[in-house]
Amino acid sequence: MKKWLITITVIIIVCAVALWFFRDYFVKEDPLSKKEAITHIQSLYNGQVKHIEKQGNQYEIELLRNGATYEVAIDVNTRQITDLLLKEAVKKSLLSEVQIRKYVTDYAPGEIESIALENTYYKVQVTNDNKIKNLLMDAYTGEVISEKDTPKEVNEPVIEKVVLSEQKAIQIAQQELQGEVESVKYKETADGGYYLIEIESDNAEATFEIHGVTGKIMSVSLEEND
Repeated sequence: MKKWLITITVIIIVCAVALWFFRDYFVKEDPLSKKEAITHIQSLYNGQVKHIEKQGNQYEIELLRNGATYEVAIDVNTRQITDLLLKEAVKKSLLSEVQIRKYVTDYAPGEIESIALENTYYKVQVTNDNKIKNLLMDAYTGEVISEKDTPKEVNEPVIEKVVLSEQKAIQIAQQELQGEVESVKYKETADGGYYLIEIESDNAEATFEIHGVTGKIMSVSLEEND
């Protein structure tokens, strides 16, 4: 009786040990399918699988996430991520001149005088009624990095001094003394010059100094005839 009891006990122990060693074999999950791998990776990283290929005991996956491309490796049996590499970073495109013009117009209304691209920045000059604005803008985002305002130079209109004609100066002089014009001379000065006009009448002789621009009589020298 004791012999059978010992035998049964030994059999139970052997079975227990065997179950312990082979437990993984009986309870392990089926290998991961491609469809399951795609679903798992897309859910895990919130991206889009572009390509998947099985290599040995793992899937090699190309994943697109937020504009960047990653290479992901996942074990088909354990479902563990064995590798994760950034393959291609997000590519940024430079803004075109047309796009920059829109940013400039919204930021600083005025007349765009010039736009120049230097490396990754745009240099822009804008003018309005009273100032010139120089902008340095990020060529990728349109963000204004710096700006400098300078007063706009205002060109004062040049007023040309119109010199009276000789005939007009004589008319002014003869309004004061009717007679024969003996001589007319023009003297140029910084303030417009003047005419010296000599007129002789039956009763007097006079020399008139008449401003060459305004026509104003500046002086009169009068001599009466005997």
